[in-house]
Amino acid sequence: MATMAGSVLLKHLAHGAFIGSAVMAALCVLASEPMLAACAATVGGIVVCSPTFHKRYGAAPWPALRAGFFIILMLLVATAAFTDRWFMSYWLYGLPLLAYVAVPRRGAWIAIVAVVAIAIAMFTVYQSSGIAQRHQTIGAFFLTLLLSLILVFLLEFKRRQLMPLRRTDELTNAASQQHLTSDLNKEIQRSEREGTTLSVIMLALKPSNDAEPAGADLRSILPQIGRYLHSHIRDFDAYYRVADLQFLIILPGITSPQASRQAQALQHGVQQLLHSHQLTTTLSTGAAGLNIGDDANSLQHSVTGALRRAQQHASNNSQPFNGPNQEPRA
Repeated sequence: MATMAGSVLLKHLAHGAFIGSAVMAALCVLASEPMLAACAATVGGIVVCSPTFHKRYGAAPWPALRAGFFIILMLLVATAAFTDRWFMSYWLYGLPLLAYVAVPRRGAWIAIVAVVAIAIAMFTVYQSSGIAQRHQTIGAFFLTLLLSLILVFLLEFKRRQLMPLRRTDELTNAASQQHLTSDLNKEIQRSEREGTTLSVIMLALKPSNDAEPAGADLRSILPQIGRYLHSHIRDFDAYYRVADLQFLIILPGITSPQASRQAQALQHGVQQLLHSHQLTTTLSTGAAGLNIGDDANSLQHSVTGALRRAQQHASNNSQPFNGPNQEPRA
């Protein structure tokens, strides 16, 4: 939950930064400083295109847009410097950190090197033009650059330390879906190598009345459902949150009939948990065992088919998947 609180705080800070850059751009326009206004607007564009501003902005094309805004900002600062606008050189202090935030990770260091190269070129021009403050500015820039690089190093160190924890869904403590296919393939390879059985269970919850506001109360007890699943599977079993209200459980060494019985037991336990909170919902489960030639995708398809059969057959039902003749109708 601490991570969720931190993300909410960062979102508010991003919105505040966007408002601040917009206000600064407007004031610069009123003060007849179009280049400063353009710089402020570009920073606002970087903020708006960041995943901190909106969680969906982490995928394409937003990273490319952030990098584009950063390149525009670099060109604006360089143009201002080479046209004798000395006061805009102070934007250089923030460019290294902006490079780390705005440019995709592979190109961030290249961007920082480019900023340093532009700064050296600017200082060379200043030195030849005889500006009195150039010595202070050069020292201040490289000190700021050093502090920025130390901060970037610490952020990267923390990111790598926390990377294993990101395998877990924050709300339910289930493993995240992005690792499901690779983990399931590993379990399939282990099962084939050791000659053991392997089964999977999929559990899905659905509000009984689709007209209701999409199960807000149901989502509020997802942490309890996650704890229930965690306490009722073996230590070497794994469960994943594959959708908003769906879970998939990997059961090494379990046959398909055993998995079907365990699915019914889990379904009964979760139903009791829901009834204790006076929630009316449809709970369905499907189970499938590993067959010859299965991979992670085909096994997930099989258990999804069993789940759909259970959902089509009746409310609060559990179905096993035993072969292609049990595929659900589209």
